[in-house]
Amino acid sequence: MSLDFINPLLLLGLAGIALPVLAHLLSKKKYDVVQWGAMQFLELGRNARRKVRLEQILLMLLRMGMIALVALAVSRPWLAGGCISSLVSTETRDVVFVIDGSYSMGWQGKAETPHAAAVGWAKKFLDELRPGDSIAVIDAREQPRAAIASPTRDFQHVRDTLDKLPEPSGSADLAAAVTKALQTLGRASSLSREVVVLGDGQARSWRAGDATLWTSIDALRQEPAVEPRIWVVDVARHAPGEKPNLSVERLQLSRQLTVPGFPVRVRTKVRYTGTTTGAATPRIHLHVDGQRIDDRTVKHTIPAEGEASVEFEYRFPSVGSHVLSVVLDEDDLPGDNAAHAAVTVAEAIPALLVDGDPQLEPTRSETWFAQKALTPATSATPWVRATVVPWDRFTRDSLTGIAVVFLANVPRIEPAQAEFLDEFVRHGGGLVVALGDKVDAESYGRLRDAEGRPLLPAVLEKIEEDTEAALGGVRVVDDSLQLPWLARFRAKEGDGFTEARYGRWWKLDLAAKPPAGRAGIDGDGAHSDDQTQAVRAARLNTGDPLLVSRRHGRGEILLFASSLDADWNTLPARPDYVSFLHETVFHLATGLSARNVQVGEPLLLPVPADLVLDDYAFHAPDGSALPPRAAGDELRPAARLGETQLAGIYEFRRRASENGGAQPGPGALREFFVVDFDRAESDLAVLDEPARQDLAAGDRLAFVSTLDELKAAMFTDSSRTEVWPLLLFVFLAILVGEVVMTRRLVQGGHEALDTASASVPQAASLDGFLSEVNLAMEGGQKH
Repeated sequence: MSLDFINPLLLLGLAGIALPVLAHLLSKKKYDVVQWGAMQFLELGRNARRKVRLEQILLMLLRMGMIALVALAVSRPWLAGGCISSLVSTETRDVVFVIDGSYSMGWQGKAETPHAAAVGWAKKFLDELRPGDSIAVIDAREQPRAAIASPTRDFQHVRDTLDKLPEPSGSADLAAAVTKALQTLGRASSLSREVVVLGDGQARSWRAGDATLWTSIDALRQEPAVEPRIWVVDVARHAPGEKPNLSVERLQLSRQLTVPGFPVRVRTKVRYTGTTTGAATPRIHLHVDGQRIDDRTVKHTIPAEGEASVEFEYRFPSVGSHVLSVVLDEDDLPGDNAAHAAVTVAEAIPALLVDGDPQLEPTRSETWFAQKALTPATSATPWVRATVVPWDRFTRDSLTGIAVVFLANVPRIEPAQAEFLDEFVRHGGGLVVALGDKVDAESYGRLRDAEGRPLLPAVLEKIEEDTEAALGGVRVVDDSLQLPWLARFRAKEGDGFTEARYGRWWKLDLAAKPPAGRAGIDGDGAHSDDQTQAVRAARLNTGDPLLVSRRHGRGEILLFASSLDADWNTLPARPDYVSFLHETVFHLATGLSARNVQVGEPLLLPVPADLVLDDYAFHAPDGSALPPRAAGDELRPAARLGETQLAGIYEFRRRASENGGAQPGPGALREFFVVDFDRAESDLAVLDEPARQDLAAGDRLAFVSTLDELKAAMFTDSSRTEVWPLLLFVFLAILVGEVVMTRRLVQGGHEALDTASASVPQAASLDGFLSEVNLAMEGGQKH
């Protein structure tokens, strides 16, 4: 039999047993004694004094025992094993089910998927628990989700929650889920605390090779006085052998924001894994909003453990929010047979051109070429709606409804303008800073964001000129165009983007870049490293950068070292000038909304200022309606959703209760989003024996195969019993004894006094006693 305490620090309360001792010692403090002649008749006898002293000591011990019992009870001692534990055991359990929710749990190679088997297994285990036991449930995804956060004794509620778990999707981090389960048990009160992990035995989800992670889990497991036990059950029980699987990788879009009739290219890869022999020839389809496009189906022969690249092109006929999908025919693991991406088709993207050198002759202004390229007068439905404002009239109100701003050879930016430009980009706007001969480099160098860091991605040094035009001129190096939105301008002969010649340009210093912050997403969906590394998007053959970009909040800043007009280069004379400006606008405008994100990153949607958010909801892949939160600012109000633990397609639409159905009413918003996930879950390799031994080292966790095996290991262990109820019962008994003892001591003292009075002779009666006192007082006065 062993003894331990749940709250051992509270044993410090045992120091309180010294209080009765101190009270007893203080009561024996010596006082001045005045001899009084008749006092001899009131003194107790020697035996009576001894009896009183013994009773006082016994009363002190009883009070010390009461304090000790209270201190022991609040420290919650418990016994494991032994005859006492077996006789009075009232052991209860706190159990946390961790159910793997990754898409590998949707394997259909058997009559029942592993996920369905895990839910059924958990329900059977509930029948083995006692009514006083409590249950919590964690849905293990890439970010663990608490389906039942606080352990409950309502078993029917647990069964209902298990039935409502979302279908397997995305990946799973079982190590993080176990950590969350241990944290849940840290608030539990039972003597037996169990974590039961129900998964398919997949090796990747356990991160067995991360020794630092599992060391921290060991420390967390050993923190409480009652150490939780971790049990791992492989509900899939895959037979050894090959498990061929076809999977689609993440989609790469040429643009997430487009206009009707403008092509969108979709690229991805299809992998064939789980086998070392043979090849597969899958059919690969393009879907738009869930509907297959009949003329967009291709076939590829993919060797074992190989891959094939796939590309589709599609032109949306009308404006709206859409989902593009690349889909394979069904196989045993449907969770990775499709990949999705959200695309927004806008009527026209609003852009603002700030002219730094306005002229009476329009053709000589800095923005004339750019405006004609973006919004040609001959087009009734332009893809970009560009407006022009002189730089000295550029105000905060100028940014209302604008997606991208071009600063064309603006001499200087005033502090107030820098402030609202910082806010504009931070909340998702795009900013292009095109330089020229009017630019004051010192003024631009003083530009700072709200945190006092440089706003531009590079420092302006000096103006360079082409002094060797005879050698072919200064051009863009083709290999420097590596960014996806610039890739289309590579390797084009004749009138291509790389054929334009640059006579003058600003030399940019990227070494003076702002420090990078920590990676992540902040509360409004902005990258928390607002001043990230500057990216050299294009380079001249002199080695000088021509295009430098950097993320800033949710938006992006693009610095163009030359001019937008034809003063410093021949780019406006090239046909690619129009395409380059359009691609720039499409690329920078995507920051206004977060449509394609990873698990855990927030969704963000620009909304009209008069939209009532309470009438709308984000609808998750499992069908649940999640309330949006107001975000953005006065210029760009937005709706935000931070709870994106489930991978899949989300939809922002009017609540069904407000519309009488699932479909939105006329004129109501209906916007799509995609939360993507790690595709490595397609690797179905299971934990090998060495990995199991590493995970189980030091009794960290135990692998079991069946329910009977778990019952034998969990329920036949030495019974644990808390003894604080017994201690409180003893405390009450001692309290009664203390009351009785105190009453006896008081009554005993009166009886002794009565006995002493009875032994006084008749002459020493009260009258005689008083007369003696009077004589004594008279004698004292005479003396």
